[in-house]
Amino acid sequence: MVNRTWCPVTLSLLGIASILTVLLLMRPVPLPTLSPAPAATAEIAPAPSAGAQVLLAAEPLGALQALIESPQAQPLRAEIDSACRVPVLLVLDGRRRPDPRRDPALAELKRRCALVPVPSMYVPMEEMRAPLNERNASPIDALAAIRSAQTAEELLSAWLDAYASRALPQHEIFPDGRRLLPSEAEMLMRAALDVRECERLAACGPGSLITLRVCALHGCTPGSDLRMAWHEALAPRDFEALIEIHRWLKRIRKA
Repeated sequence: MVNRTWCPVTLSLLGIASILTVLLLMRPVPLPTLSPAPAATAEIAPAPSAGAQVLLAAEPLGALQALIESPQAQPLRAEIDSACRVPVLLVLDGRRRPDPRRDPALAELKRRCALVPVPSMYVPMEEMRAPLNERNASPIDALAAIRSAQTAEELLSAWLDAYASRALPQHEIFPDGRRLLPSEAEMLMRAALDVRECERLAACGPGSLITLRVCALHGCTPGSDLRMAWHEALAPRDFEALIEIHRWLKRIRKA
């Protein structure tokens, strides 16, 4: 057994070292200086356009009265009729069974259209377009009409003229090399016009009559906006074509 003898000096040094260690451990660690957070600025949402107020209104015809003298009145009334015609079309089409993807939008349409006279199923003569193989507009005139069209119907007619006359630069419109079939040319253009109109009117949200019409006809996830609704209604390649048509129309009409 080894006899270890500690001298008083050694014990004193050990005691001082222990005290210093404790003091160091108890010393507060300075926290990093944090920059003050920027003051939150409340985002003020822009007021809905006059057209959006009509398409979002609980009573769209009542809201339309404020614009009765405006050039917007007729196309907005067409949008109201197009949406409020859907419940009748579904009955005529035999689609009466409950459908959880269509029913919320259909119920909302019925509520909003309660005071709207049932739109006629009659199609005016000017809207009865000639078959594609009977259209004879020149390619130059058809493209010029696309640039100058003022209404959605005029734009659709000009698009179909351009398609029939082989004036559409489909190699520019569709990067994937797609070429539209005649039935696709009208169907996808109508969907692209929905997107164009909803953006023009700032009425693309889930409460817009345009969105409700698409959801009631084709079904969608509740709360979808218009693009989401068409994304669910169309095959992936068709939805991509819709977006490319929409982009091309923006480019050619700005040129």
